[in-house]
Amino acid sequence: MNISHVIFSTWVENRDKMNLLFITPYLPSETSGHAGAQLIFRNITSLAKNHNITLASFIDSDEDSMIGFLVDQGIEVHTIAYPRNQESITGKISSGIRNLRSLAYHLAGEEPFFIAKYKIEKMAELISKLIEKNNFNLVQVEYNVMHHYAEQIGDIPKIIVFHDVSTKVYERGKDQGNTRNQKSFEMARNLEPEIGNKYDAVITLTEEDREYLSNLGCESEIKVIPPQVKTPIINEIHKKPNSICFVGSFNREPNVQAVQILIHEIFPKLTKRAELNIAGKGLPNSLVNEIKVTDNVYYLGFVEDIDSFLASQMIMVAPIKIGAGLKMKIPHALACGTAVVTTDVGVEGISIDETNGLWEVAKVSEMAGLINELLPQSNLLIEKGLKGKSAVERLFSEEKIIFQFEALYSDLVNS
Repeated sequence: MNISHVIFSTWVENRDKMNLLFITPYLPSETSGHAGAQLIFRNITSLAKNHNITLASFIDSDEDSMIGFLVDQGIEVHTIAYPRNQESITGKISSGIRNLRSLAYHLAGEEPFFIAKYKIEKMAELISKLIEKNNFNLVQVEYNVMHHYAEQIGDIPKIIVFHDVSTKVYERGKDQGNTRNQKSFEMARNLEPEIGNKYDAVITLTEEDREYLSNLGCESEIKVIPPQVKTPIINEIHKKPNSICFVGSFNREPNVQAVQILIHEIFPKLTKRAELNIAGKGLPNSLVNEIKVTDNVYYLGFVEDIDSFLASQMIMVAPIKIGAGLKMKIPHALACGTAVVTTDVGVEGISIDETNGLWEVAKVSEMAGLINELLPQSNLLIEKGLKGKSAVERLFSEEKIIFQFEALYSDLVNS
């Protein structure tokens, strides 16, 4: 047993049990296609080992089966239906009606649409009832889109976790010529410091986001707590020669843009032996159809055993140019023993370099040359991938992350 584990175990044995309420837009699940839902699942199931956890979450139409995993961990689960990405005509109409008010807020210049659409009266009512019936020591709100419920929480110590900073996302988008981001940027720039200031403490996943949010005018205490990253146990790893991959949830613009860059700018410049595999739900049909007629490029859709898939690839390539927060796909790939090539945006919050399997390029145009140089060096890539796995275990372990949450909770509850 190492020293850090001994310290963590001692802390666990001597801390007080708390009643904690978590409020989240996505149902926490290890098997979710959404990285944020996986992150929250790991944190609350770790905390549930020693605390009473209550969850108030929106839930999609196909997620009922996931509730049992949370209940099995002793978590009390309350959900409000919030169907997304509806395929049926009825579903699309229902979602459209729900979003009309959010669109009105956006057009009036009050909130970006993506934030406004999570202001739902039924969720406010649920939180009010839970606050009234329970003696919570602290409430943790996940994502800035759920900030609307601070009023229902009242005077109970409360934290909000900025999984990313929307102002930063919109700024990077507009700087690349996306004019749709200009209005959202202006609204978010004024809104996000106000959001942070409604809470007793703010958590960001990276130091870059902490500094950015502070510079916007957030005066609440801002703590940086990175995500837990599980290092999977994979019995046999067989690397596929000359394989590169990308993994993402394609309801997020940065991931769609990354695939476009991979297909149009990077892959055509690679050696003919290279194979590109793209995994994740919801890739736009236009890109799916393009991939079908492109040699050696494959769209796999949702991959159930994503750990084994990542472990089988030689390199994860992540040409991310926009977005904020910590890109979970990067440490996830490293945790599976797979080297990564990414951008300065992709490495934010990750203190790992090429010595441990994480290569950063200054420009996307430099990626193809680097990949062509690395792909023939399979032994080097395997060696660096394993070093990356060790680095992730050291930097993103359960013990290290939960210790930081516990310390912050204790400070707020006892202050």
